[in-house]
Amino acid sequence: MCGSRKFFDPDYTSCTSFLAHIASTKFGFNTEPVANLIHWANIVDGALYESPEAAVEMAAPAMKLTLIIESTQDPEFIPKLIPLLTEMPLSEVLAQPFVASLLPPLLERHKEGIELIRNRSEEVDGTIFFDITDRPVEGYNKFIPYYLHPKATYSIGLSKSSFRTKVSVGSNPWTKADPARMVNLAQVCERYGGGGHARVGAISFPPDQGDRARQAAAEIVAELRAKNPLA
Repeated sequence: MCGSRKFFDPDYTSCTSFLAHIASTKFGFNTEPVANLIHWANIVDGALYESPEAAVEMAAPAMKLTLIIESTQDPEFIPKLIPLLTEMPLSEVLAQPFVASLLPPLLERHKEGIELIRNRSEEVDGTIFFDITDRPVEGYNKFIPYYLHPKATYSIGLSKSSFRTKVSVGSNPWTKADPARMVNLAQVCERYGGGGHARVGAISFPPDQGDRARQAAAEIVAELRAKNPLA
């Protein structure tokens, strides 16, 4: 019995699409009423955006909802939201007063994040670098660097929050580079006590160890710029 309740398929990029497939094919769940919800959850979960613009400009209701969901600290918000997601279009969910009221300040903060990274980032030899440690943030849209520098292959960002200084190391999902020529970013981050997977990773330092984080970032930037797969 246990074996009939465990399912695995590494070919699925997103948990959402795999769960929907199993629920439909193994347990007879009708996914049609929530097809659009599954579609967008699959895109967000698997970072399957068609372009940097789709990931950053927040045009679709689903993207605005994602921004709210990722930012809320209210423990009652998600339980209140979930039933609505199964009952009405995403645009109507977004229009609900308890949802809509949260959006304007988040969009403003998102726009500020774009401009901050625009002003701080530089792309050289296919690798972007930016340092925003003097502007403490709890997070930013990780696709902004590629939105601003679409021809880049890699991005290294230094940021600081209340509990850590972070070196974010990523690769452009829309790059034209040959995957076989790209650097395994998990292995790079592991050398500094971090981790991740081949295309994205991170390293965390205590908030008072900015110098160590900055040194690690500089070394990684130099390494990736020397290994530009599009050169």
